[in-house]
Amino acid sequence: MIKMAQLEDIRKMYFMEDLSIREISRRTGMHRDTISKYISMDEPKPPKYKLTKERSHPVLGPYIPMIKQIIEDDKTRHRKQRHTGTKIFETLKKEGFLGGYNTVMDYLRKEYRKQKEAFLPLEFELGAYAEVDWTEAYFYLKGKETKAHLFVMKLRGSGGFYVRAYPFEKQEAFFDGHIKCFEFMNGVPYKIAYDNLKTAVKKILEGSNREEQEQFIALRTHYLYESSFCRPAKGSDKGGVENAGKEAVRRFFVPYPEVDSFEELNEYLHNECIKILESNPKWEAERAALRPLPTVRFDGARYKEAKVNRYSMVQFETNRYSVPTIYVGEKVTVKATADEVKILYKGTMIASHPRIYGRYQEQIKLDHYLELLLQKSRALGNTKVYKPQMLAPVYEQYRRSLNARSPRGNREFVKILMLHRDYPTALVTEAIEIAMAYNVYSYDGLFNILGQLLVSGNPKTAPVSKDKLQGIPEVVVIPPDLSKYSALMSGGGQ
Repeated sequence: MIKMAQLEDIRKMYFMEDLSIREISRRTGMHRDTISKYISMDEPKPPKYKLTKERSHPVLGPYIPMIKQIIEDDKTRHRKQRHTGTKIFETLKKEGFLGGYNTVMDYLRKEYRKQKEAFLPLEFELGAYAEVDWTEAYFYLKGKETKAHLFVMKLRGSGGFYVRAYPFEKQEAFFDGHIKCFEFMNGVPYKIAYDNLKTAVKKILEGSNREEQEQFIALRTHYLYESSFCRPAKGSDKGGVENAGKEAVRRFFVPYPEVDSFEELNEYLHNECIKILESNPKWEAERAALRPLPTVRFDGARYKEAKVNRYSMVQFETNRYSVPTIYVGEKVTVKATADEVKILYKGTMIASHPRIYGRYQEQIKLDHYLELLLQKSRALGNTKVYKPQMLAPVYEQYRRSLNARSPRGNREFVKILMLHRDYPTALVTEAIEIAMAYNVYSYDGLFNILGQLLVSGNPKTAPVSKDKLQGIPEVVVIPPDLSKYSALMSGGGQ
């Protein structure tokens, strides 16, 4: 194969120097037929090499089955953890391959070219088909950069999608995403396609068969839809929802949204999804074509047995949650959803907490420890179950004043805290404020003020001004000498 510069020289010698084909052949060493071909070209182009027979790989031949096996195994692996050409070459060298790197890469290029997949344009019936996937995005949670795991469900008929954000991709978040999406759409698609998520699939079997998680089967049975799963490492099988996830990140998370909770983030995502769907001409028609929702909501919680430790706390995953102290040592059931943890004892709920998203943290409710604090009231100021900053400042002020007047001040204060079980917090707080203005420092006195607030909305008497209080002389009461009565104990006549 000659180069373009040689072709230029041949044509110049013939057309400009009037040399014969024989003379050109003598000067260049090329065959006369070759020269005749290049001269007769209407449009001179760079000569191309034509491979009439596929190139063989005699040195690589014994190792080709190994290469094909590596490529096949990679199909089930994460795309970022598949073999590169260099890695395959290094593996072959360890097995005794004596050929070069280019030989291996030449074969791989040909092999990957064979595996390129063509796609058909698709059209879906309204309400019939949906796709589910997870994607990730970052946002500011109370000023700190935080990762959100986004559950995305897309209806393929209209192309409309809905997004929910979670701090993780655990099974309870997976179920909650379905529940929230179905309720937003007010219906259920007839079939949903999934990736091979661990929350749904225990084991990938031959072909399209899967060993599914029991709870996932329960979800599908409750809502009565069919499911299908993508081929391993074939995200294109659900390309619609993957594109929806990318669009959600681009539209909703650029720039980073700034929120104080996941609840606030999901409210923002809900409103943004509605804005997009309002301009979708097929959305309402697709919603109308969905299967109706069941009358009962699916229980998407995860359950776990646990034991209450001596600090009246139950551990779930790496975090601990408080329960009333009367259950110390008892076996309980933890019911965990994506955003809440409930503790059950013999089927009855004994505690409820917002779910902790971090690790090695505690969720403590002061009310769970009040009975114990009545017995050990001296520890109130040093225990971590009582956090003054969680109450209005007037509470701690009142507690200190109680302690300054009586050694039983903490016990009185604990009894006051118990009033929250039966009366609104705002009303108890108001009663404490009035008690401090009256200079009343006792549980009984405060409870009397609280009763007056409940009956009339105001205490019967107005607070005495501080000026008048300062003008009242202090009255000192001398306690009686009880020793004078000892005579009565011995008969009195002696």
